[in-house]
Amino acid sequence: MYGVKRLGEWLLQKGKITPEQLEEALAMQRVSGKRLGETLIEMGYITHDDYYEAQAEQWECPYEPLHEASLAQAQRVRHWVGMGDATRFMIVPLREENGALWIATADPNNVEMLDYLRQTTGKVIRVAFSPTERIVRAIARLYSTHEDPEKPEESAQELEVSESESDIPEDVTQLGQIVHQAPVVRLVNGILLEAVERGASDIHFEPLEHSMQVRLRIDGVLYVVRTVPRSLQASVTARVKLMAEMDIAERRRPQDGRFTFKSGERKIDARVSSLPTVFGERVVVRLLNRDNVLKTLDQLGMPPTVEQGLTQLASKPWGMILVTGPTGSGKSTTLYALLQQIKSERRNILTCEDPVEFTIEGIGQSQVNERAGLTFASQLRAMLRQDPDVVLVGEIRDTETAEIACRAAMTGHLVLSTLHTNDSTSAPARMMDMGIPPFLINSALIGVLAQRLVRRLCERCKEPTTITDPAITALFGGAPVDAYRAVGCSECGNIGYKGRVGLYELFVLSDPVRRLIAQNAGGDAIRAAAPQGTLYTIQHDALQKVRDGVTTIEEVLSQIQIDQSASLAA
Repeated sequence: MYGVKRLGEWLLQKGKITPEQLEEALAMQRVSGKRLGETLIEMGYITHDDYYEAQAEQWECPYEPLHEASLAQAQRVRHWVGMGDATRFMIVPLREENGALWIATADPNNVEMLDYLRQTTGKVIRVAFSPTERIVRAIARLYSTHEDPEKPEESAQELEVSESESDIPEDVTQLGQIVHQAPVVRLVNGILLEAVERGASDIHFEPLEHSMQVRLRIDGVLYVVRTVPRSLQASVTARVKLMAEMDIAERRRPQDGRFTFKSGERKIDARVSSLPTVFGERVVVRLLNRDNVLKTLDQLGMPPTVEQGLTQLASKPWGMILVTGPTGSGKSTTLYALLQQIKSERRNILTCEDPVEFTIEGIGQSQVNERAGLTFASQLRAMLRQDPDVVLVGEIRDTETAEIACRAAMTGHLVLSTLHTNDSTSAPARMMDMGIPPFLINSALIGVLAQRLVRRLCERCKEPTTITDPAITALFGGAPVDAYRAVGCSECGNIGYKGRVGLYELFVLSDPVRRLIAQNAGGDAIRAAAPQGTLYTIQHDALQKVRDGVTTIEEVLSQIQIDQSASLAA
């Protein structure tokens, strides 16, 4: 592959990076030991497509990203290359052009493959470069139908018969044999690799009346990526369950499992959940990428005021810090980042999680097992006998856990946990609703961080725009607002967004607020009485991120409600 000098020179020549960025990446590479291309991608200086284009330049052939348009053309020429040959040589037929057949391959100099294709197709072969992971994904998509790719002339009537319910194997022995067959394995592997490449957090295998729909949750939004024939539904479902060490013979009860796989150098943990439905088992695979979860505080997009305030709270020897927000708002990621910030050889840090998503070196992590009687409350009691300095409780779900956590915070421990509330100032009222006395809350709670996740605009294709809607400009002080809008390009999959960023609100308890809590005040009263400098609102952070071009006003309004008093002056 490219040497350091060759890749760097090519990127400089094409204007992809600056000399300063190259020097910075080379310095980082010497520390991490990773390839220069990977380092530049991680630092955000180049895209994956930039890197692949550079590799294609080395092969002296075009780069083929294998996007939707290419695969649509490929459907018309796939009869020239059967699925067996495609997987044998790891190639994708692309198009016919002036009597030549174009193919995508990760090894353009494979003489055996080129000779074989010339003999079997009788055509001139032209090659384009594409990375292996995209080749695998494209093969799975191109050949993931019940049709035999060697027999494209198969009639519609025969297809109708092959998709009938009678073709779904009911015999477990027969099903156990099918799930190990190459087409099923390739199909499932292709879906997994596609999900990782597109940054999906979940894969949904959803049985319908006449087919199975596969959807990916990307940056919080579900997208249909393919339809699997009814004839393959049971095989695909059983294959996923088998990988997760679940019982493929049990189809009438929900099951849970997990497995691990690698995509390139990345190790991905997958959690699997099955649920019986009218048309068959529905399976959801949650993908946990360590690189996405184990971030530092400065990688989360917190405003400096919030990050500094949270760091100061976490430096205290005792007290309770709560992170609030709905499910899927990134609370665990924030807590992991905070743990990494405060861990040291002089601190004993213990966690109680359900489940343990990722392990952090130097921290004692334990997992709840309610079936075995190991609840958050019982686990927390045991942890407090282990002489901890910092305790993380995955979630405060009940009165018993909340009370133990509060008393731990009062007796010299720093306690971190999560709670489900709409905003930061509602946390004390929520704890009172759970039966925690106000005096206990006042003695333990020192700060609350509320958060939401919104999609981040694609840096490559976002375009400037001006917001003139009076209802929205009023939030910014009344004048038209310079912002950005989503467009869509090959880098973001024509979505316009790539990745997500947090919106944050930090609430630090003060004496006036504690007096209100003692009077059983609600969240609105506490918010109104919070002294200046003790409450950085999520609305302020959201509007600033719109103005800075990090996200769009549409994304913000889909996640939070902004009132006129929260406006950001121009």
